[in-house]
Amino acid sequence: MSVEVTEYFESTVMPMIRNRHSEVLPEMSVMILGSVGLGIDDELSDMEAAVYLNDLVWKKSGGQLQLSLNDCLFETNPWRKDGSVISVYPLSWLLDGHAKKFLTDASDLPWESVSFETLFTMQESLIFYDPQRTLQRLRESTAPSRRPEHLWKKSLLLEFNKLVVEDLSDIKKSVMRNRMAEAHILLGHVLEGLIHIGFLIFHKYYPWRTHLRWAFDKLPMLSSRFGSDIDLILTTVDWYKKIEIIEVVIDAYKNFITLNALLPEIDIWSDDLNKELMWGERLKAWETPNWRSRITNCTKKALESGCASYQFWVWSLWGWVNEKPNKSMDNKE
Repeated sequence: MSVEVTEYFESTVMPMIRNRHSEVLPEMSVMILGSVGLGIDDELSDMEAAVYLNDLVWKKSGGQLQLSLNDCLFETNPWRKDGSVISVYPLSWLLDGHAKKFLTDASDLPWESVSFETLFTMQESLIFYDPQRTLQRLRESTAPSRRPEHLWKKSLLLEFNKLVVEDLSDIKKSVMRNRMAEAHILLGHVLEGLIHIGFLIFHKYYPWRTHLRWAFDKLPMLSSRFGSDIDLILTTVDWYKKIEIIEVVIDAYKNFITLNALLPEIDIWSDDLNKELMWGERLKAWETPNWRSRITNCTKKALESGCASYQFWVWSLWGWVNEKPNKSMDNKE
């Protein structure tokens, strides 16, 4: 529909609230969610909005407000009926239940407890009504520039590791085994990983899957080449060619990561990238720049105990680094 959501709220929803529930107005905030809240308003759109109240006000008055909103939307909704809803939530539910923490000046904010999709929603959805600036303050406190740099590194490393070590390897095997159902399933994971990495290299949050590719086009212009190659993966019929294009995109990302020093702790061009990424993740390279020293020490201990160097991981996993070599070990190779 071409109905402006702000006009609908101003002319229909807000007058009803002022007339029946004026007591909630001073503390109330309203955010328009979903596709309409992102400016995607077409014939397929439903309308989803959230009314946030102080927790005490929500407990006291939220139920009656919800009933009134249900009736109002049922009688006046110009969007698709299925899926359209105006929900009344307590403020504490925002940011996956961590809103109150982000409204403080705390230095130990629970960034990793809030999903990127939730953070994207907070940054990009339409704030319609916010007299106390509660939503605006949350938007400011969760801005991408405020997320600690080591967490951006961690997110990028984990996503890149999953794409290269797991999903790319698995889709290659499925294609070679001619297991096409598995290949199609894994292609979805690969595409999602490629798009996620596109957001992460620009230090941007990504949305829910329904709007991933749409939001990708709104990244800086440098992302346009990545997007074109990702689209080519979908239109290419030959599965071996698909894999070639996937590897081209991965190499382009590697170039970008290298040129912009996004993961200086990782040798992104390592001859054994799978091992580099896997151990970089296990040993938390994003916060331990000298993480390779543990591998060196564990390898040394393994050799001193009469084992082959590749068995260093046993010393790492069991924490034997500080123990004396066991010369009586039977497993030499």
